[in-house]
Amino acid sequence: MSSDYLTFSDLPKSILRPLGVDEFAAIIGVSRRTMIRLVKNGTLPKSAFHRSRSTSTPGAWSMMKPAACPMAYFDVTTGPLLSSQMRRRMVQQIGRILRGRAPNMIFEIGALRIDLPLSISQAVSRMAALAVAEFEVISDPGVRGGLPVIRGTRIGVYEIADLCKAETDEYILEQFPSLTRKLLEHAKLYAKAHPLPRRSGRSDRPCLPGIRTRVVTTNRLS
Repeated sequence: MSSDYLTFSDLPKSILRPLGVDEFAAIIGVSRRTMIRLVKNGTLPKSAFHRSRSTSTPGAWSMMKPAACPMAYFDVTTGPLLSSQMRRRMVQQIGRILRGRAPNMIFEIGALRIDLPLSISQAVSRMAALAVAEFEVISDPGVRGGLPVIRGTRIGVYEIADLCKAETDEYILEQFPSLTRKLLEHAKLYAKAHPLPRRSGRSDRPCLPGIRTRVVTTNRLS
């Protein structure tokens, strides 16, 4: 699957679905906490959120629509440079562009020049990257008991992502000859977008459900 997408309508259907906070954070390149603050600050319009069908509570939103990605990306990258009023106005303008109600063009008011097409294309590229990462990761009961692994290998994505916290990419690539730099990036992106649940009262390290884990030192890996 290619990640060469230029417009929102070109994206694969696999990514054009309601997305969770972790997926948004991975796409935009921010922490989960930052993404939650972004949602709470009220810049994103209510139309960007997907109301959960499992709840009837007014104002309860569990997921966000894919169109919210370009809005959130703009809000994180360019929004801080603008006034709150202009920031909100541009986010709403992106929504109109994606719905085909406004031309996708550079926004200019006097000396102010905001490149909305560039912001949208960058967000689309990041969405495509997650779609590719999800395609490259499979979960087969016959391979390591269903642990998510990189397609064509037995390399667990969460193990690799965890190892990246302590080792350089170069070291990891040396230890895993079947792993390419692009696949390594896919593994890290997938793990960030789909984090494992954390056990309360334990360390912040993700726990693999149903799998016994043990600490492996770098000496054991060398």
